[in-house]
Amino acid sequence: MFKVIKESFKLTNENIIIATPLILFSLISTLYLIFSSGGNKIGLLFSVILFFLMLGAFLSGWFYMIARVIKNPDNNGNKLITEFPSGVGEYFVVTLVMIFKILLISAIIIIIAFLAGKKFIGGIGIPYSQLSSSISNVEDMKALIDSMSREQLIKINAWNLLIFFSMLFNYFILLFYPAVIFFKRKNPFIAFWISLKDTFGRKFFKNVGLFLLIMILYMIISSLMALFGKNMFIHFTLTLINFYYATFVGILVFNYYYTNFAKIGSAIDTRV
Repeated sequence: MFKVIKESFKLTNENIIIATPLILFSLISTLYLIFSSGGNKIGLLFSVILFFLMLGAFLSGWFYMIARVIKNPDNNGNKLITEFPSGVGEYFVVTLVMIFKILLISAIIIIIAFLAGKKFIGGIGIPYSQLSSSISNVEDMKALIDSMSREQLIKINAWNLLIFFSMLFNYFILLFYPAVIFFKRKNPFIAFWISLKDTFGRKFFKNVGLFLLIMILYMIISSLMALFGKNMFIHFTLTLINFYYATFVGILVFNYYYTNFAKIGSAIDTRV
């Protein structure tokens, strides 16, 4: 594990050009969503469709660049950016299917969690409109919490834990999904089952360790952003760290999967 982490840091530093498409996509997509947020329902529908097409193009090229770095660590550098269009051409449709399958799986997990919560936890006894309106205001949220009974507080904490662990489970089962597509199988349906087999297989606890490392680092960075986000200089620095972190995690997950599940000598293990 530590060897893979060290290698991933080295690969990230030597191929920091991989962060460029991520930064550009973040800027372009943010501006696009801001300027396309108005309009009628049909216009909004087309905006959403176009956004997912943009996301598919970005992820197909970006993941392809990362896979190239992992497979050929000594032959990359700044010229790696020229591999981006090749990834879009080869994996665009596959990546779109992967995105929609991820959305479907996430929706199923959320629905199951909601049904389980209704059965085993029950309702809080507060209208949804009141709860959602108080979230945007600290004082309103504080007043709402003070007005709750002990039973309501227990229930709302139980709901928070249920949602939190449901999301963690969702992220965990999807951890290796893109890596399987770019290393083993282009078929997004078969790739998902391969990713599940590898995730819950003999290296399960090692996989959990990797996932916890990623989540802990993410929580630290998110906490720092929340605490020091009002300072412009610190916010800018943390934003750059966030982009570096996202690039590192992409390389780390792909490198970990390639080392532990895909690479066998000089060949690739394609077994289901």
